[in-house]
Amino acid sequence: MSESVLSMDLSNEEHFLPSSPILSLLWMFGFIIFVGLLLNIYVVHRLNRLAKKDREQWLNGTGVYLHVMAVSDCFSLVLLFSLLVLQVISPLLEETMLSGMCKSVVLFSHFSYTMSMYCWLCMSALRYHAARDPLKYSTVWRSPFSLLMAVGAISFLLNLHIFISVDGNRKTGCTLSDDGLSRLYSLADVVVSCLIPSILILLMDVRVLCCRDQRRHSDPLLQIVFHKPDEETEKRRAATMRRFMVVTLVCLLLSLPELSLRALLSLHPNAKIPIAVFCASKTLYFVKFSFNAFYLTSYVFDRNVLSKTNSSRQLSISARRLEECPAITPRERSHTMSYRVATPIPLLTRNSSCINLDSTCESPQTPKHWL
Repeated sequence: MSESVLSMDLSNEEHFLPSSPILSLLWMFGFIIFVGLLLNIYVVHRLNRLAKKDREQWLNGTGVYLHVMAVSDCFSLVLLFSLLVLQVISPLLEETMLSGMCKSVVLFSHFSYTMSMYCWLCMSALRYHAARDPLKYSTVWRSPFSLLMAVGAISFLLNLHIFISVDGNRKTGCTLSDDGLSRLYSLADVVVSCLIPSILILLMDVRVLCCRDQRRHSDPLLQIVFHKPDEETEKRRAATMRRFMVVTLVCLLLSLPELSLRALLSLHPNAKIPIAVFCASKTLYFVKFSFNAFYLTSYVFDRNVLSKTNSSRQLSISARRLEECPAITPRERSHTMSYRVATPIPLLTRNSSCINLDSTCESPQTPKHWL
């Protein structure tokens, strides 16, 4: 037995479906993917402009994560559509070529999806950090980008089993071997790539919305960086956060049917999935990437990438410069930095006096002028 990587076995249904419904599905999926690609390319374009215009803001905020997330979504859309096309044209390809293409497409599609989810998780973590400890967040001058590299390496290693377990079949397309180890790896991929980050994203966003700590405006340094908003501004922020949470929930729920089918088939490989359920789950899964781009452009970009004030950005830049060059002398409550090395000041003993000796007479009886 073999399980289709597309979350169902199409070998039986394809005999009952004429070619026109299959082509109609491809056209529909292709249109959704095309819209999602346009939106994500627009996000990448905006972030490229930001990186060229203000590299500090791009690095210090969530711009890096947004960039990686948008690029990963673009790759995911292209690879998923390629997988659908392979299912249709598999009878026309050589078995060896089909097998190699299936392994590559499935591996990189899973890798791209995992990177996208963990970029989203990193953005939620930064937002939670900003609400919980705003002063420390404002002085962070580099986001933990190394975390993404670690996540990418773990995701790649986790999906290496695809080179062994995924194969190409001219009748059924790309298939996953029905052995216990392959099903275990597939289930672990669903848990690591979707379940864990989704739970953490929801927990942190709910924490920011409902239980965020109040800023301590009595701290004079906090008053320099942040300005206490009025009541109307607080209401608008609360309404924005509620809308933001709705968008987050929709994004997560759109991918739930597809990933649930993958988990179900990992536990019960002989389960038969109706074609209508398959089409609905795939449609929602593709719409999710388009909705991700809408989420990025309408909510995250303007409120996260461009959210830091000049003073908080200055604190971030100042902290970095002080670490790189200890000779810099910072001036408190200033938007500038002094690069002049401080002039040495002679050290004097407390209550001491300076004596001015007359150069013409050095005898002990010479009068001394006390200063």
